[in-house]
Amino acid sequence: MKKFWLIGLIVLTVGLWSNFCFAGDFKAGSEPDGFRGIKWGTDIKTLKGMKYWSGTIFSGEGKTYIRKNDDLHMGGAELERIEYSFLGGKFCNVSVFTRGYANWCGLKEVVFERFGKVNQGNEFPPEYYLWFGNITDMSLQYDELSEEGKFFMFSMEIAKQVIQQMK
Repeated sequence: MKKFWLIGLIVLTVGLWSNFCFAGDFKAGSEPDGFRGIKWGTDIKTLKGMKYWSGTIFSGEGKTYIRKNDDLHMGGAELERIEYSFLGGKFCNVSVFTRGYANWCGLKEVVFERFGKVNQGNEFPPEYYLWFGNITDMSLQYDELSEEGKFFMFSMEIAKQVIQQMK
């Protein structure tokens, strides 16, 4: 199982780096160290209101939760859901989902405002944007066919730890 997760992480990393020329850095002072008050590496046991969501991540090594009573708005976007993922009980990534073009535009606007605008990662749909940092890497994408937007953030430190453990 660990080999499967490592292969997935390598594919994700190579995929992100292959788009490096289209990626951007965070605007000065905006690189996050977590999401909505939950710092990367926070133990799930210390958080209240977290509800186990659906299945596992990282080949069964991690779990995904939603937060009860989470504010499903970011800027002008109405969010479909926010998934918080934990590996070994430690907060490692978050996925934010929207449905519909208007909500996508609202999400993209607030993300660009907070973290800086970057170039689109490709010329054709889906729209795809990347940010690389020392603490956090992020992606933002929209698929016109499904009308789904996704904002994904993950901890670089935890990704490095997992890679080291796999070696």
